[in-house]
Amino acid sequence: MNSSNRKPAWKQNDKPQGPPPEPRICPLEVEVWNNDVEQALKVLKGKMAKDGILAELKKRRHAEKPSEKKRRKHREALKKLRKSRGRKARQQRTGPNTNTKRR
Repeated sequence: MNSSNRKPAWKQNDKPQGPPPEPRICPLEVEVWNNDVEQALKVLKGKMAKDGILAELKKRRHAEKPSEKKRRKHREALKKLRKSRGRKARQQRTGPNTNTKRR
């Protein structure tokens, strides 16, 4: 074996070459009971909202400029930060093992 053809250890790729695996697609299914289509639509919309499909559709309705995308990402990061800070403050007041989720 010729040592000049070998790649350095940091350049070796242990991953198999080829196309990436196909993402699994799980269709949303809703059963209609007693011809109650309204209730089935309500359940379907709830499942779509939970999976984030509705938010994705809203985002893709129109093109988003890079500056708008940057602003949106910044707003989302601030929202996440505020939420975590509020959660930490509640934990300090009530203790770490209490369930703060209200029902």
